[in-house]
Amino acid sequence: MRKVIVSLIALIAILAFLSSTGAAATKVTLQPSSKNVNAGDNITLDVIVTPDTQISGMQFDLEFDGSMFRVVDVTEGKLFSQSGQNTIFNPGQAGDGKLKHVYGCILGSSSVSNPASFATVTLAASPGVQGTSQVYLKNVVISSSSSKPVDLRLVNASITVSEPKKPKGLLSKMVADLLG
Repeated sequence: MRKVIVSLIALIAILAFLSSTGAAATKVTLQPSSKNVNAGDNITLDVIVTPDTQISGMQFDLEFDGSMFRVVDVTEGKLFSQSGQNTIFNPGQAGDGKLKHVYGCILGSSSVSNPASFATVTLAASPGVQGTSQVYLKNVVISSSSSKPVDLRLVNASITVSEPKKPKGLLSKMVADLLG
């Protein structure tokens, strides 16, 4: 009976070890993951990819509180061009609280495995609106060098918008009046 229990414990330990080593996944992170901004300010979020295998293409959507933010710009990062490869990049279409169909890939048969930014998204915080909004990566697909989807781990972001501090005191008011 003791041998059966020891064998069972050993088997469970081996299975636990094998499942933890097989749990690797490509990490996609919105950076910064947490940020405080003033109403009316812009914030840039980098979509950082840390591959666990060779990859050659990616797509994603972004969701956020449309009453708090609007998309200003989307630019391609260096993920797929880091070794001089030619790429194609689509900045997507911005809508109310969404950025859809951002995609890019390497043209040709190359692939990459070094971490880098896939895209930079610039959002504008709405004037006069305060609060906290989660920014979510959605519909993320990354393809391996053999055009198969890879396992993913997503890290989203949280942005807090505050009203800008107003100058206090007579001297501050005079300076503010002089500057317009």
